Amino acid sequence: MHITIFRTLYKHVIDHDLIERMLKRNNIAFERTGYDAGSRYKIISDTEDSLNSFKKRLREIYPQISLSA
Repeated sequence: MHITIFRTLYKHVIDHDLIERMLKRNNIAFERTGYDAGSRYKIISDTEDSLNSFKKRLREIYPQISLSA
C-alpha cells in the first residue's frame, strides 16, 4: 500500500474535480480536506504504478504542486 499527501492552493488549482477524476481513473482512493487557502489530499493506492501514473499526469497539468513520497 502506498500513501501520498499533497496540498493545493486555490490560486493554483481552479478545477479540483479534474484532480478527483484523475484519481478515480487510476483507481486511487483519496480523502480531501478543504481549508481556507486550498485543499489537502491524502491518496492511497495498492499499486505503485497507478500512483506514479497519477503523479506524472498531475505534474504535467499542475507543475507547482509538490507531492510527498
